[in-house]
Amino acid sequence: MNILFAIPLMMFQLSPPSEALKFITAEKLRSHIAVLAHDSLEGRGPASTGDKKATSYIVSQFKKFGLKPAGDKGSYLQKVPLVGVTVDKATTLKIGNAQQQMELAYSTDFVATTGTYEPLIEFRNAELVFVGFGIVAPEQQWNDYKDVDVRGKILVMLNNDPSSDDPKFFAGKGRTYYGRWTYKYEIAAEKGALGAIVIHTTPSAGYRYEVIQNSWSREMFDLDMHSTSNGLKLKAWTTEEATRKYVQLAGFNLDSLTAKAQYSSFKPIPLGITLNGIMKSVVKRIETNNIIGKVEGSDPLLKDQYVIFTAHYDHFGIGRPINGDSIYNGALDNASGTSLMMNLAETFSSLKEKPKRSLLFAAVAAEEQGLLGSKYYASNPTVPANKIAANINTDVINIVGRTSDISFQGSDRSSLGNDLAVVAKEMNLIVKPDQAPEQGGFYRSDHFSFAKVGIPAMSMGGGREVIGVDTAFVRMMRERGGKIYHQPSDEISNDWNYDGALQQAEIVIRLAWRIANTIEMPYWNSGDQFEAVRKKSLAQ
Repeated sequence: MNILFAIPLMMFQLSPPSEALKFITAEKLRSHIAVLAHDSLEGRGPASTGDKKATSYIVSQFKKFGLKPAGDKGSYLQKVPLVGVTVDKATTLKIGNAQQQMELAYSTDFVATTGTYEPLIEFRNAELVFVGFGIVAPEQQWNDYKDVDVRGKILVMLNNDPSSDDPKFFAGKGRTYYGRWTYKYEIAAEKGALGAIVIHTTPSAGYRYEVIQNSWSREMFDLDMHSTSNGLKLKAWTTEEATRKYVQLAGFNLDSLTAKAQYSSFKPIPLGITLNGIMKSVVKRIETNNIIGKVEGSDPLLKDQYVIFTAHYDHFGIGRPINGDSIYNGALDNASGTSLMMNLAETFSSLKEKPKRSLLFAAVAAEEQGLLGSKYYASNPTVPANKIAANINTDVINIVGRTSDISFQGSDRSSLGNDLAVVAKEMNLIVKPDQAPEQGGFYRSDHFSFAKVGIPAMSMGGGREVIGVDTAFVRMMRERGGKIYHQPSDEISNDWNYDGALQQAEIVIRLAWRIANTIEMPYWNSGDQFEAVRKKSLAQ
C-alpha cells in the first residue's frame, strides 16, 4: 500500500494559521500594483525595457520574501523563447472576383499576423472557403470540414461554437475550447490551409473589435519552439462590417451563412472570391522570462509535490494612442493579480508553520499573446508535472467590494471545486457557477495551460452580490471595467476598493492550505476532457 494513502486523511490541519489570514493588507496590494503599472514600465510588453524592469522587481521581491529560486539552473528565471512579428501598418488586402475587388485596410477592416514568420508574404488569387465554425469535434459528432480538401485555401470561419440550450452540446450557452480563436487557427493549420480569417462580432468574441484592434495592431508573439512548416501564412480577423461586404461580393449573405453553420450537416462553401496582397513584417527572435520562487513544504513525503500559483505580469506595452495615451499600463489586467500572487508568496513564506506540500509562485510572461509563458512552463515544468497537485491562477482582483458569493473558473470540473465549497462555507459565501459562460473564460487565462497537460486548475474569480457598498459606485466601477479592458486607461486609481480583493486573498489562502495539506491529490471529475491526460501523467 502506498504510504501516502495509509495515513489517515485528517491527520493534517486543513485550516491555515490565523496569522496567515491577517497578513495581507490593502496597502500591500496597492504597493506592487503601483510599481508594475507605473508609466516607467511602459506597459510591460514582452522583452521590452518595461518587461525587464518588471522582472527585476519581482525577482527582488521574491528574494526579499525568502523564496527559494525555482527556475532554470538555480535561478528565479525560466527563459521563454519568443518570435515577434510586426506587420507593416500599410498592408492592404484585396478580396473579390474578376468583376469587383474590395480593399481591406489594416487595423480598420482587418488585423493579421503570420505563423510562418516570413518577412515578406505574397498572396496571389488565394481562394476563400467558408468553413462554418471550423470545428472538428468527434465527441459531438461534429465536423465542419467533412473531409473536404482545403489545402492552400484561405478559410473564413465564425468565432465561438454552435449555439444551443443543451448544456451537453458544446456547453450550451457556454463556450468550449472549440470556440476559441486560438483553436480556429490550430485546426486550420492542421488541415493544411494557407490561412484563416476569423470573423469578429461583439457577441461571439465577448468584446468589441477595438479590443482586437489594440491587441493585434502591434508586435505579435508566439513561442519559438516549433517548426513553422505547418504554420498558417495568414492568421487574421476581419470586422463584421467588412466581412458582410466581401461575402456579398461573392453573392452570399453573412446571416444566411451563419444560419447554415448551426447544423451538423454543414459542408464547406467555396465563396468564389480570392485574396490578393503583400504582407510585409519585421520578424525577430527574443526572450522573456517566467519568474518562479518556492516555499518548501514541511512534510518529508509531500514536500516533493507542489501547488503552483500563477499570475501573468505582462501587458501590451506601448501601442495605438487613445486620447493621447499610448502606454497600456495593465493595472487591473494583470498587475493586480500579480500583486495578489506576490502577497500570497510573502504570506506563506512568513509562516513558521509551513504547509505539507511545497508551493510554487510563478509570475508568467506573455499571457496577452496567447498564454505563452504558462504554455511554455506547462510543456517545460521546472518540477515534474505529475508532482504538481494543482494550479491556482490569479487574474484581476475585485476592486468593487466584498461579496456574498464567489465564482472560480473551472471549479465545476475537478475536486478543487469541493475544496472551494468547504472554504466558501467557512466564510459564509455562496459558490456560483461561471456568470458569463458564453465568454469562455476557462480557456482565456493561464490556468488553461496547466489543465491541458492534466493538472487540476482553477482561476480566481469574483462575486456579483456586493455588500455594504453604494449601488451607484458598484455600477460605475463595473461600467468602467468594461471600458478600460485592454486600453491605455487601465491604470491604478485612488477610488479602488480593496475589500473584495482581501476577501479573495483569504479564500485563496484557505483553499491553498487545504489543498497543500490533504493527502489525496486533486483529481478531475469523471468524464472531464482532462481526466485521461492526468491519469496518464500520474501513471508515469
